[in-house]
Amino acid sequence: MSPLPRCIVVDSNFIISYITKKDTTASDRARIDHFISEVDKLKVRIIFPMISISEFLVKADAASVAFLEELERKSTVFVADFDRGAAQELAKMEREALAGPGGKRAGSEEPYQKIKVDRQIVAIGLAHGAKMIISRDEGVRTQAIRLRLEAKRIQDLELPESAKQLTLIAPVSKGRRLNFRPAPLTVVPTPPAPAQVPKTD
Repeated sequence: MSPLPRCIVVDSNFIISYITKKDTTASDRARIDHFISEVDKLKVRIIFPMISISEFLVKADAASVAFLEELERKSTVFVADFDRGAAQELAKMEREALAGPGGKRAGSEEPYQKIKVDRQIVAIGLAHGAKMIISRDEGVRTQAIRLRLEAKRIQDLELPESAKQLTLIAPVSKGRRLNFRPAPLTVVPTPPAPAQVPKTD
């Protein structure tokens, strides 16, 4: 994996996977944990857009909210509002889209409100100097790539060696039937005994 940039922005999908582990595979969980470990070690700044946190809070339980508050005290985590700098970045994106052949949606078939939120997330990252975004949302990644930001999914993050070793041995779940059938036995017939030749005196 290439070296991490000094500033990375994430969206609500990453926040949900990181904090709640909801719909997150064991491999992706290992990727996230390894990524956070590298971020802490290298002092990389992670931008949590307030827009994304708002989406996360809609279904968050008390434990998740408490964990989020703990995260906010980390020196590497920065919760960013949609401020004037982000507004300027968004305005630039909107002008470029309107000037292009695809109109304000820039050729996308997604609802404009969704596109605008995606752009706001990217704009917040740009305003704080982010060079990479992590999102499983294709729309968010498309907006980022259009502005020359590196865009990754959780699945694109580095899988640590410890997790690679575990994936070599796939455990059999309880109650799961093995897809294995023994080879059928081949019955070899017994050859007939040789005929007895009568003795002559």
